Amino acid sequence: MGTENNRPSIEQFRQFVMEHPKLREAVKAGKKTWQQYFEDWYYKGEEHEMWDEYRNGNSSKSQKKTAKKEQPSEEGYVGKVISFVKNLDPDQIQDHLTNVNSTLTNIQQLISQFKSPAATTIQREEKSASQQFNFRQD
Repeated sequence: MGTENNRPSIEQFRQFVMEHPKLREAVKAGKKTWQQYFEDWYYKGEEHEMWDEYRNGNSSKSQKKTAKKEQPSEEGYVGKVISFVKNLDPDQIQDHLTNVNSTLTNIQQLISQFKSPAATTIQREEKSASQQFNFRQD
């Protein structure tokens, strides 16, 4: 693997891991995988309280974060929603929507395949019911 990444978020996560050395110990202990930590970091952000246990005790960044918590900020659900929306990746959303769209298309095709033979069977039954007495001409 090269050092070039398509996503800057991966580099940011690596920097985050450098600032939180206890994450490595947690992964080695088997608490979670790197993918799970990355997703938590990506969706919840660096400021989430779950990261407090992984911080270095004498970090200046942790002091900044505690000062930031003391300042009044957006409270409650609205603040969480706004921070979540800020962290959304439009390319990832587009990929997920494309996958959902193709899945729905496949389901529709599958339903139409099962629906078509049933519809033709009903039409045949209607034709045979209308022609109950089949007379032949000699």
